[in-house]
Formats: sequence, structure tokens, C-alpha cells
Amino acid sequence: MARNFNKMKKPKRSLAKRLFFGLFIFGLIMGVLGIAAAVGGWYWIGQQLPQLERLADYRPPAVTQILDKDGRLLSEFSHQRRYVVPLNQIPSDVIGAFVAAEDGDFFKHVGVDVLGIIRAAVANFRAGRVVQGGSTITQQVARALLLSPRRTMLRKAKEIVLAYRMEKYLTKEEILYLYLNQIYLGHGAYGIQAAAQTYFGKDCSKLVLAEGALIAGLIKAPTRYSPVRYPRRARARQEYVIGRMLADGQISPEEATAALNTQIKVQINPKATSHTDYYTEYVRQWLENRFGQADLYDGGLTVYTACDPAMTAAGQQAIKHGLADLTRRQGFKGPIAQVSKNELNAIKSRPVDRNGAQKDQIIKAVVTRVSNGYQNVTVRMGAARGKVIDDEEKFLKRYKKGLRPGDVIQVIPQSYDLKGKSWMVKVHQEPLAQSALLAIESGTGRVRVMIGGRDFDLSQFNRATQASRQPGSAFKPFIFSAALNHPSQKYTPTSVIMDAPVVYDDPGRPGVKWKPKNYEGRFYGPTTLRTALEHSRNVVTVKILSDMGLKYTIEYAKRFGFQSEIAPNLSLALGTCGMNLLELTKAYSVFANQGRLVDPVVVEKVVDRHGEVVYSAQQLVQQVISPQNAFLTTQLLRGVVQHGTGRQMLELGRPLAGKTGTTNDLRDALFMGFSPQLVCGVWVGQDDNKPLGRRETGGRAAGPIWKEFMGQALKDMPRADFPEPEGVVFVRVDKKTGQAVSAGQEGGFFEAFLAGTEPAVPAPGQVHTAQAEAVDGGETGGAVEDFMQSETFAPPTEAVPDPEKGGAPADSSSLQ
Repeated sequence: MARNFNKMKKPKRSLAKRLFFGLFIFGLIMGVLGIAAAVGGWYWIGQQLPQLERLADYRPPAVTQILDKDGRLLSEFSHQRRYVVPLNQIPSDVIGAFVAAEDGDFFKHVGVDVLGIIRAAVANFRAGRVVQGGSTITQQVARALLLSPRRTMLRKAKEIVLAYRMEKYLTKEEILYLYLNQIYLGHGAYGIQAAAQTYFGKDCSKLVLAEGALIAGLIKAPTRYSPVRYPRRARARQEYVIGRMLADGQISPEEATAALNTQIKVQINPKATSHTDYYTEYVRQWLENRFGQADLYDGGLTVYTACDPAMTAAGQQAIKHGLADLTRRQGFKGPIAQVSKNELNAIKSRPVDRNGAQKDQIIKAVVTRVSNGYQNVTVRMGAARGKVIDDEEKFLKRYKKGLRPGDVIQVIPQSYDLKGKSWMVKVHQEPLAQSALLAIESGTGRVRVMIGGRDFDLSQFNRATQASRQPGSAFKPFIFSAALNHPSQKYTPTSVIMDAPVVYDDPGRPGVKWKPKNYEGRFYGPTTLRTALEHSRNVVTVKILSDMGLKYTIEYAKRFGFQSEIAPNLSLALGTCGMNLLELTKAYSVFANQGRLVDPVVVEKVVDRHGEVVYSAQQLVQQVISPQNAFLTTQLLRGVVQHGTGRQMLELGRPLAGKTGTTNDLRDALFMGFSPQLVCGVWVGQDDNKPLGRRETGGRAAGPIWKEFMGQALKDMPRADFPEPEGVVFVRVDKKTGQAVSAGQEGGFFEAFLAGTEPAVPAPGQVHTAQAEAVDGGETGGAVEDFMQSETFAPPTEAVPDPEKGGAPADSSSLQ
């Protein structure tokens, strides 16, 4: 019997099987689509990622360091305080601490720790906030160096892809090198080296495990776990890091216990810098001009300078003392403020207490009583009471308006009187004057000291390099050097010039009559070149300049390296041309360098972050005057110290040469001088160009600063004399006439001459005609005397100013 297959029923599949099959197909399709999307996304993200080749030239912002002559740190310039160090300078325990703190499986994964991401996601879900990160060290490096810090899903995806690629491109050690130099670790410290210096004041190579674990614990939140602000939190993080190292098998239980028990001292260590602000600011400007701001602040340069911090400190002290003495001589300038009568009564009614004042501290005080002239002046310094010492009477009397109760002044407590329950105080006044000091090493041109003012915090203007001031008589040595070198006039140190009245038509100022005169308002008759320079005789110098001619003299002076304009007029003899102290000191160094002009060296070498020398000072050394001329001029300048306006320098007991300089109306005071080892220039003046005060000459205002500084600067240097070149001869001559003294005659001194220009030595018993005339009162001497008595510069009714009483010749542009 045939079967009817069409009528037979097909067996039905169960609903569960159909549902499973459908889900399987859907899942398969979605899986394929997901894989395709992941591959496509991976490819799409990869196309937008930065090139990894950028990491090959890792150049994070790094600190530029300024070093002194011995390689010690002077100052730093940076936007981020970071010092890039190689991995081999970081102890292995410290590296292990960072790995344990941030990525325990760093050496196992391929850039991304999937299990770590899952663990972090679960922890964050349970906490309802972000409490744990899943980023590996590689991901952190990718984010910090190549990606934006913005938190987005796309950035996270890029971070994962980039981290995976980095693991293929770089070794684990190279990634750690980038990581440990890049991370921020709080208090302005970027990287492990900066953190070690900030928290422990040491190089990262000297960190111990306990210190490394403490720093590693900061990565999570540098501010929240700051060991300075929150020591307990920092301790907890340190314990966590050490515990992770123990769990990972990096250290033994004994090592962990020892690290936890290690006593460490944490404090914010300021940058180890010296107080050489004017010097380092000059270097900063030089670096910016040469290398640009980017390399200056982010380039990680190492700059080797010629600066000597010890000498600089000596210069600062000398300026402080010199300006303080000047301020006392200038007199009290008045109170800085006043209080009302009611305020004064309230101040006087306060109970007296010793507290509120400290010895040698500059503090404000209110004058409560003034009686018996200035012999009884009392003040209140908060609760403390003070009595102005009697020695201040002369200083205070200079203030014409008078000191009154209620005036606010500054005082310095000196000692405490237990019986009288009051401090004995000295009145303090901020100096009105400024000072600059430069010191250059002879021979090498290295600038050891550059001080551009009394306080960099108050004024950053560098008066040693930026201020153009008149040198006054400090310019005269260059005119005398020109005279000794003149091709036709044949001047020698004993050439005699008549110091007598003279009137000039100034070639630089047509139609102007000029009558030069000396500071003292008198004339000295026949004067040798030596005596004229020793005592800074203006008239003799002007006559020499006029005799040689302005063109020759200016061209000769430019040999010394002057860059400032030198105006062609006869007042040049009195130093009326403007120039800065660096120019003038460099010019004086020619005499100390046996006639060679050596370019000053401030920056000796600049090294980049890779150790490559990118700048090395190439000095230009030129023989600009003969060694013989330099020696003869030096001998004349030694006379200034031995017999002239620089006699106070004899206290140093060394061979020294120098020259004072004072400008018109006592506006600028200078002392320029040198030893065989060191050239130093000191300037004193006021920024508003007002006079310094009565009798404040170069010898009085600038000389003591120069003497104190050189005394300290030279104290550890061997005593040396100026070398004598060939072609110089010494002849015993008479001091006044400059004539040679015969062998049998007493007196005289040995003067240096260029060979062939020395005076003839008379036979024993023979006296030169000029000497005989001077002794016998002959015709020549009488004529000079009559001329001096009959001639004068001023009208008969005009009194000659008396320097001792504060007077100065109105047109005397140079005094001493």
C-alpha cells in the first residue's frame, strides 16, 4: 500500500532550540561586525595617532642651569623644574618602587593590562566614582607625551592603541626612562631628579629605598599626598608602595621592615643658588639673545660662567659698608611718615615690653620725645622702647626741619639697657646712592664679579653694564698713555708742562671760550707728567690733549676697546664722555695685560642636554699698545697710589696701580685700579644724577669700597709685581724737575723710561741749568711766579671756591 507522504506531518523543533539557534546566528553576526568594527576602529584610530618617531628625540622642558667658575649652581631658569637623567643613574630599588606603585605587571604586559582595566572598572563601579586607574606605565607615557590630557573615550582608545605600538617600538627600559623623567611629583618638581632635590636636597642616585617609595607614592595625587603638607597620608602611601614591592617579590621582608623603619627628613629644599643676581641676569639676557626663549627656559642647557661667588659676596659687603658711610656723611634726610597726635598718645600709653625688637634688625619706630637738641631722643617700636645713641646727634642735625614727636623713622637696635628698660638704637636711613663693581681677571679676561647695584630686589637695572656715566679723571690715564706714545711730541714721565692759566677756542664747540682749572682753584707752575697724574691736575691734562690734537687722542683711546662715542672737544681731558663701567674696566685691563686688549669673558661654555658643546668663548686678544707703554703708564698709576689721590690703598701692602675719578658737581665718583692679578672698577652715584654731597670725590666715596673689596679678593693670592718688559730703563731723577740726578747727588727716585728717551745723567757735581735757576730764583722761576700772581680765570670780584667748604669750580668736569 502506497504511503501519502504529502499528508505526513514534519516534526516540529522546540521553541528553545529555535531561540538558541537565532541567538547564535545573531551573536555570530554581531561578533563578526564587532571584530570588523574593532579592526576598523583600530585602523581608523591608528591613522590619527602621532608618530612614535617623536619619542626618539625626547626633549621635555628641562631646567637651564647657570654654574660658577667651580661648577657650582648659581641659578636656574625654567618653566618646569625638570632635570633629565639616564636610567642608570637611578637606583634599581627606586625604579622598582615606581613600578610597584603604578604597574606591577609592567615587565609582563604588552602595553595594556586588560585584567587591570577590568579590576579598575569593577572598583570604580562599586565605589560610584573613580578610585582606581587601569592605565599602565606605558599608557601614562603615551598620554603625557603624545596625547591631550582631556578625559574622553576616544582619548582612552587612542591611549590603548598608542601604548601597544610603543611596546613594539621601544624597550621597557626606554619607556621607564621617559616615564621617570616626565611625571609630575608635586611642589613644582617634574621627574625623579627634581623630586629628589626638592624633598631631600640630594641627587636621585643617592636615594634610599624608603625615600624612593615615598616619592613613588606621590604619583597618584602629588598635592593630596604631599609629605610636607600631609605627612600621614604620604606615610600611608609609602607603606602601600613598600607592601606592593614585598608582594611582588622585589624585596625581602627584612628589607621591607628596614625601609619602613628608616628615619627620613623631608623638607622643601630651595634651589641652591648664590646671591649673584646681577651676574646671572646678565647671563640670562645673553642666553635669550643668543639661543631664544625656548632653549633658555625649556632647553636644559648647562651654562659655565666665570663668576666667583666668594668675590661677589666680598664686593656686596664692600658696597654695603661704603654706601652706609656715605649715607652718614650725607646726613639724615627726614622721617618716612608721621602719625597723628591721637595715635602718638596711644603709642606712648602702651605698656613697655622688651619684645618687639631684635638686635641689628631694621625696624620702624615712632619718635615719642626730642629734647636737649638731639641728645635725648626716645622712640617706640611696638611695645619696645628705644633711646637713640648720642653719637647720632651730628647725623640728625643735618635735617634742617628738625625731628619731632610723631615722626616715623627706621632704627637698628644695638643693645638692651636692663636698668632703663629700653633699647639703645641707631638711626637707619636707606642710601640714596647706588654703586656698581666689576672685577676682571688679568690675562684671561674672565669677569669674576659683576654687581650692578646695592640691591637687586629693589632695582634690576645693571649700573655696571647699562648705565652710561662720565668717568671723570679716571679717563686721564688714556690721554697720558697717548702722550707717551706720540710719534713727534716725545713726552716722557718727566716731561714738564706749565700748570698756568690758559684760554682755548674749543675745536669741538666753535666760538666757545674755555678756561680749564684745577679742583683746588690754583695753579702749580712747572709740573711733570707723573705729578700731574698723581694729583689729577686738570690744566696740565688739557694742555697735553690740545698739544697732541683731538683726532690722534680719540683714535688712540679707541684702541682700548671703547664702544661709546667720544666727543671731539677738549673737555675730554676731564672725562666728560659717557661710557659704562664694563667698558672702562676692560680698558684699564690693557695696562695690566702688558698692552693686550682681552675681550671680557662672562660665559665660558654652554652645553646642551645631550652633553654637546653648543657655545665656547672664543676670545679676541689684540696687542693694542706696546708692553713698554703699558708698563710706563702702570708706573705712573702706581704713583697715584703711592703719592697721590689713591694713597689709602697703601694699606693693602701690595703692588697696586689706580686712578680716582670725580665728575662735575660731584655727581659720579670712581676708583679704577688693578693688581698684577685682578682689575677692578667701582662707581658710586645717584640714579637721578644729583650730586653726592660735599667733598664726595672718587677717593672718598668709591675708594673705600675698592680697598675693602680688593683686600678680600687678593688675600689668598700670592704677592706679585708687575712684569718689566724689555726696552725699559730706570734713571734716578728729581721729583720736581724730572731731571736726572748725578751719581754723587742725594735724593731723587728711579723713574721708568722707554729706552732712548731717558734724560742724560749729569757728571758728578754738575747741576742742570733748570735746577740751578729754580734754586737761585732765576729769571724763569720769577717769570712763572709773576705770571701766576697776575693771571686768573675769574673776574677780580669772584671768590675762588674752597673745596673744604663744599665749593667746586663750576666748569671743572673732573676733580680727583
